[in-house]
Amino acid sequence: MPGSGKSTLISALVAELRGRGKTIAVAAIDPSSPFSGGAVLADRCRMSRHQGDSGVYIRSLSARGCVGGLSAGTGRVVEVLKAAAFDLVLIESVGAGQSEVDIRDIAKVCVVVCTPNSGDDVQAIKSGILEIADILVVNKSDLADAGRAVQQLTEAQNLPSNAWRRVPVLPTVATDASGIAVLADRILEQIDTTDGAPGNRNHTNRIRRRLVRAISQKLEQRLLDSDDEYLVKLCTRVLRGQQSFEDAAAAWVADKKL
Repeated sequence: MPGSGKSTLISALVAELRGRGKTIAVAAIDPSSPFSGGAVLADRCRMSRHQGDSGVYIRSLSARGCVGGLSAGTGRVVEVLKAAAFDLVLIESVGAGQSEVDIRDIAKVCVVVCTPNSGDDVQAIKSGILEIADILVVNKSDLADAGRAVQQLTEAQNLPSNAWRRVPVLPTVATDASGIAVLADRILEQIDTTDGAPGNRNHTNRIRRRLVRAISQKLEQRLLDSDDEYLVKLCTRVLRGQQSFEDAAAAWVADKKL
């Protein structure tokens, strides 16, 4: 979630994993301006302690309007980093709400980071967040009500919509590395489990969703740049109130026999 201390947490996690001899790459996605497309790339600044470490590589990416919490180029960057033979590739999303969950289709293990006092009991049980998590972290757990936040997230898994899987809920304080060793243990355990049983994350469906999303992006740009006469005709009908967007879209698909 935005403001939960993801960058500081990742920096502490990198330090812990480097102490175990692991080489680490980080792909940090930053929000971008809807007007200029630029981004501050502040996530990398919070990881500056690792700049002189040859076993750590940090790549910042601007979201550039993507609404799923990632950047359009995230998948390709991760593939390059995997080919470079880093032991682990960490991806920091822009920050997930109930719909920014594209990270689920790229990462083997999803860590959702929350904070105490970030909302009421209802906020804690929104299924969009719980369903993508392999590990739930309550960061800044030195703040008041941290224990209550851990309890809420634990109890939320008893709801019928979430009872299909149980995930650990871990308290951390990234600024002093409290709980980071346990978090590293859990991540490495989950990676080992995932690598040993590739079907348990429904790998084929993940690839299918990523491919469909890539096709959609290509098709969208092609249509925006095209001079398709029937598309122009449909736009005119919608503009005049003669046809809804949904009906016009269905008519175009039917005309193209897609």
